[in-house]
Amino acid sequence: MLRPAILALFRQVLTVAGTALVAKGYIEASDIEPVIGALLTIGSVVWSVADKRGRSKTS
Repeated sequence: MLRPAILALFRQVLTVAGTALVAKGYIEASDIEPVIGALLTIGSVVWSVADKRGRSKTS
């Protein structure tokens, strides 16, 4: 139950950071969505692997 909430918070933080980067002209608006999607995907994979390793050590 905690994981979806943290991922939603992380997604919002990335959106705010992306908006700031677009406003400052560092990145194009059309490039933000793929970057955020990629970061969320990588983050989910890393979290999943870490969670599975943590569970296997406690078993």
